[in-house]
Amino acid sequence: MSKKQPVLDLTSKEPLIDRQRRLWAHAEAIEIAQRDGQPLNAEVSEWLHRALKNIACGQDANEVFNVIPEKRGVRKDGFLREKNRKIKDGFIAAATSPTSVSPKPKKTRQAIKEISDSLPDAKSVTVRKNWNRSSTDRKPTFTFGKK
Repeated sequence: MSKKQPVLDLTSKEPLIDRQRRLWAHAEAIEIAQRDGQPLNAEVSEWLHRALKNIACGQDANEVFNVIPEKRGVRKDGFLREKNRKIKDGFIAAATSPTSVSPKPKKTRQAIKEISDSLPDAKSVTVRKNWNRSSTDRKPTFTFGKK
């Protein structure tokens, strides 16, 4: 007997940023399947099929993808801000660690200045504050789909 695959619940009451993380993970699964020439995972395929049908029938895309904030005043860009912070912290971690190419790593101040100059929305004060605040993301490697 085969077990029926659970269908993703689009009406769950988890925080918006977690729902956005799940949406990002689905987008990555679709991209990886397309790149590798593999069929989509059955769960992701069913979810995407249902979502696109609902949008085609006139439902609001934000509702279908469940990215409407649970209450007024909740920022909708929480996942984007987290993603940008991880990119900046990853760059600083990679720049300040010694490698075989560059045995002498950059100083943290120099790495913060470089990433702040290269990204238009990144102020060096904010980048430094985030780097000093978050000790868990001080790695050159990271993922976007998970906490």
